[in-house]
Amino acid sequence: MKIVGVAASTGGPRALTRLFQLLSPDLPAAFLIVQHLPPEFVPSFAGRLAAVTGWPAHVAEDGERLSPGVLLVAPGDTHLLVEGFGSPPVHWIARLDSAPPVSGHRPSADPLFASMATACGRLGIGVVLTGMGSDGTQGLLKLKAAGGLTLGEAEETCVVFGMPRAAWEKGALAELLPLPDLARAIEAAVRAPLNK
Repeated sequence: MKIVGVAASTGGPRALTRLFQLLSPDLPAAFLIVQHLPPEFVPSFAGRLAAVTGWPAHVAEDGERLSPGVLLVAPGDTHLLVEGFGSPPVHWIARLDSAPPVSGHRPSADPLFASMATACGRLGIGVVLTGMGSDGTQGLLKLKAAGGLTLGEAEETCVVFGMPRAAWEKGALAELLPLPDLARAIEAAVRAPLNK
């Protein structure tokens, strides 16, 4: 199994819905989602994502074991992290963290991607979608340095080309792709065997 972290802000609910409509639900990966939203909207967002895409999606709980084909959404006002057990990791769990906001956000993509660098390494795939600001850039740099794959949504399909642009300009992304191509790249990366 691989771990895919996906971060979005402005325009994110629509982009995430489209992304998971394009991805095959039988992928051997667990998905962790950081979407900047007011806390009271997070449960309904997770429910709507599940209803519209057909993927199992819910708000993450602390200590929850990650499973393939399941979408875990960061709770409102709480960072979502991943912790791995075994070497290489035999399994992963979700961790919730009430540390201060990062880049003005809680949840922030940076702690998620940074935790993936530590817990997942080459088994981690970090994706940044439409949104204002630069959240995710620093964490993606760490994930990329740890051997993970880092991808961003291209300007042509972004509502706001802020977060992907910031990550691209800092060298944190391997590729920028429009949503349909991004979905194909994620699917290929999840299914690809790891090189020894």
